[in-house]
Amino acid sequence: MNKPKALITAAYNEQNLNALKEKFDITYMNWMERGRAFTEEELLELVGDKSLIILETDDFKLRVVEAAKELKVVGCCRGLRGDDNTMDVKALTDRGIPILFAPGRNLNAVAEFTLLMTLAAMKKVRASTKWLYEDQWQSWLDFYLTFRTSELAGKKVGLLGFGNIGKRVAKLFQAFGAEICAYDPYISDSQIYDALNVQKADLKELLQTSDIVSLHMNVSEDNKGFFNAEYFDLMKPNAFLINSARAVLVNHDDLYDALVKGKIAGAALDVFHQEPANTQNEPLLSLDNVFATPHMGGTTNEVIDNHSLLINEGLMDLIQGKKPRFVLNPEVLKEGGKYLD
Repeated sequence: MNKPKALITAAYNEQNLNALKEKFDITYMNWMERGRAFTEEELLELVGDKSLIILETDDFKLRVVEAAKELKVVGCCRGLRGDDNTMDVKALTDRGIPILFAPGRNLNAVAEFTLLMTLAAMKKVRASTKWLYEDQWQSWLDFYLTFRTSELAGKKVGLLGFGNIGKRVAKLFQAFGAEICAYDPYISDSQIYDALNVQKADLKELLQTSDIVSLHMNVSEDNKGFFNAEYFDLMKPNAFLINSARAVLVNHDDLYDALVKGKIAGAALDVFHQEPANTQNEPLLSLDNVFATPHMGGTTNEVIDNHSLLINEGLMDLIQGKKPRFVLNPEVLKEGGKYLD
């Protein structure tokens, strides 16, 4: 009996790839190994006879969906948040095709990176290393006179968004002796905050009292660009803004103004409005009180392990006629129906 055909363009770990090979005739074309995602035109040449497609960042738009005549299931190795624009979810749903996804795959990676970004901003890593490499260290005490930084212990960290990543961030900061408060309009149960020893705060209070403000919100039409001059005016002049979530949450013109005028002490950014970011298209990169990284918070080997396992678990559930834990469009699932058999 012929196995159903599958196309996998996402990076997949060896163990889970081998498990799928037992059930599928797989074409594995890892986008990371080829150095770029697949375009819509490239996918059109690959999907026609595939029953299963597992991808990550490729252009899976309407024409590709229509060309995939044999398609039964899609696996997307991302969290598929509200700002996704690479997959035509409506077209797949209209065809009754379940979309498996992998929320939380980078939960710990992003949380750890948030801690790194915060420490780097507070410890003036960018300015001090630039100073060092430019041979400005001339006498033994120069560094002591030039750079005065702060410790995280005893500081108040305000988290905007208290989902899974926010909760993990809270635990990591608490290990450094920081006090945590959080604002999340979607979590009303105070017991959730109490269980993690986190103060539930309103937005104004959080901004006015926090030494570090860290963003961990999903994007919606209501919060694009919401963090603007009004919010920077509320922050303490020695406070730092940390954004490892989405650039669209922050008005970068207002952030630049706040940093230049000393309304806040500094910022750490892993995300930008225009990516790839560079010194020509992002003025924030010219500031010594900005610590910036190239959207790398979730780039760990463990993230690949996590999304490979999550997608495989969902596929096994569908094959056995069970409801997967993470399916983006559960309304298309057939009661007790088996897929890919």
